[in-house]
Amino acid sequence: MAPPVTAPPLYRRSSRVITEPDEFADAASGIDLRVDFQKRQERVSRVEQFQSAGWALDFGEANVKTRVRGVLNGGWASLCLARGPGEATWNGQAAPPGSISLLPPGAELEGRTTADFAWLTFAIPPSAWSRCLQIAGIRERAPQQLMVCHLPEAVLTSLGHQLRQSHRLLTEGSDPTTIDQTSGFVSEAFTTACELASRAKPPRDSLRNRARLVRRATTWLQEHMAEAVQIPDLCLALGVSRRELEYAFRSVFDQSPRDYLEALRLNAIRRALLRADASRDTVINVAYAHGVTHLSRFAANYRVLFGENPAETLKG
Repeated sequence: MAPPVTAPPLYRRSSRVITEPDEFADAASGIDLRVDFQKRQERVSRVEQFQSAGWALDFGEANVKTRVRGVLNGGWASLCLARGPGEATWNGQAAPPGSISLLPPGAELEGRTTADFAWLTFAIPPSAWSRCLQIAGIRERAPQQLMVCHLPEAVLTSLGHQLRQSHRLLTEGSDPTTIDQTSGFVSEAFTTACELASRAKPPRDSLRNRARLVRRATTWLQEHMAEAVQIPDLCLALGVSRRELEYAFRSVFDQSPRDYLEALRLNAIRRALLRADASRDTVINVAYAHGVTHLSRFAANYRVLFGENPAETLKG
């Protein structure tokens, strides 16, 4: 007798703890994330994900202050509900608890989160996104950039109830009814977000300009990581004043360009040390390859951010 054929699951469920910046890379379905720690993580972060061909739901909490950069992939759209108590800022727009951030296909994300930031992300593929735009009646006025909207209390309460119900059903088991209910819930959330975004005031030009400047600055710094560049070098390369750069970074990341650069280097060095071969590579060589000029200061700052010496990271 032939063995019974097992049908593939209707959706995939996964849950994990997060202790390293790179482990956030796929913590939001449909988005390629680049996350750097800005403060030491005192408690582990977590994410639980439910993913199907037509939708995805991610329940997460980041118990660490982070800097986030993301790009949607494959034409998917994303919707993030800030669940608190921590807050986020996306592309210069404040996203307090109870707000939703709509990221249309092709849009980029640049921002930060405070510690204790809990989130829920919905993600849908291109066909579902097109359907939501049509139902919302804004196909010709589809948003092209990230929009943060504040939910009315009644909508937020209803959304919370549906979230708890969907999470319970998805956790208990996989059946077609659960899939249909979840698909309808996700579509309704996106349609509502599209309607709110169509009525919301677009971000001020100053916010958009600062977000664009920060993207240019972060890209340039990534490309010149091996050099001992400082903030004056960045100002000259971009043709902007130090004050203009300061305002932009404060708006998007709530930190100075200098503090951003230091954290960027430390996170890049940690990634390199985790990949390095302790029998061949040294902390000094890795540090110098990332533009470090003061080794003792680097070691002290690294220990403050990651809770261990760079040599311990290298040894694994």
